[in-house]
Amino acid sequence: MSEKQILIADDDQDLLELLSLRCQQLGLAVVVADNAMDALSTADVCAPEIALLDVRMPGGNGISVSEMMATDERLSRTSVIVMTGDPNEKVQQRCQEMGARLVRKDQQIWTRLEPMLKELIAQESTDDTTPPTELRDGAPPSEPGDQESLLSMLQEWGWLDDPTSSTAEREQDAGTPWVLAIDDDPDFSIGLQKRLLSVGVQLVRAYRGMDGYRSAFQRRPAAILLDYQMPDGNGEYILRRLKESNATDSVPVIVVTGMRDASLKRRMMAAGASEFLTKPVSWEQLKRALLQYTDLDLRAKIVPQEVVCSG
Repeated sequence: MSEKQILIADDDQDLLELLSLRCQQLGLAVVVADNAMDALSTADVCAPEIALLDVRMPGGNGISVSEMMATDERLSRTSVIVMTGDPNEKVQQRCQEMGARLVRKDQQIWTRLEPMLKELIAQESTDDTTPPTELRDGAPPSEPGDQESLLSMLQEWGWLDDPTSSTAEREQDAGTPWVLAIDDDPDFSIGLQKRLLSVGVQLVRAYRGMDGYRSAFQRRPAAILLDYQMPDGNGEYILRRLKESNATDSVPVIVVTGMRDASLKRRMMAAGASEFLTKPVSWEQLKRALLQYTDLDLRAKIVPQEVVCSG
């Protein structure tokens, strides 16, 4: 049997080292992360058989990472154990809905974790059976029924407010409408930023695909402007990830690319894009698309009808 791999994500370095050592003693290959974004990236690269995730981490939390992993075909088979020092009803319910195990985070954590891990290690292969939520010394899990979105729930708890969690620029005020541009062309995004600011809308720029995806997940934009060719993931992959997540699937995505390719347009529209625009694109074209697919107020007309970017 090949060595199983476990991802341990926790910002408590002492606990991280202790759990890593213990898991290695069980014969597990260990990879670690100390924040939610690194946990997601590491999981995407390694596709571990087991993920041990702390609820509270910089840049997000274990529940949001679990939800994002569940939307990926490879990572959906990872067995997830969520650690928390506050196993309240909402945490228990969300773990139950995702099929994640739950363990209380205290001085006795390894006593509870070890039998769970041994059970997972003993499995010859991961099956499709949803594992029960486990909370050995807490209240029984609540029945599922609350249909609020994961994003709204996490925002209510205040777990997605870390401004340093992404390399995407996070300039917007909490009450100001904003649009996310996932595009590695600075001329396009800077020019668009000036035009949107003139009508009271802020622009957050992400030059790498996965940075944009994480930024959208952490805080919902009014719309996403998505290029196709970018570092760290092409637009088709990013669009698929956006539409697979309950937190971002309803955000309008307007593809803006320099590629004149009818087959690409068909694929992107079939994958859930609201609009497909080819550069050079005018402000009027973008404004028309934003008005059609969002509730943004763009009535101010103080910018010229000129090309935003020719790239």
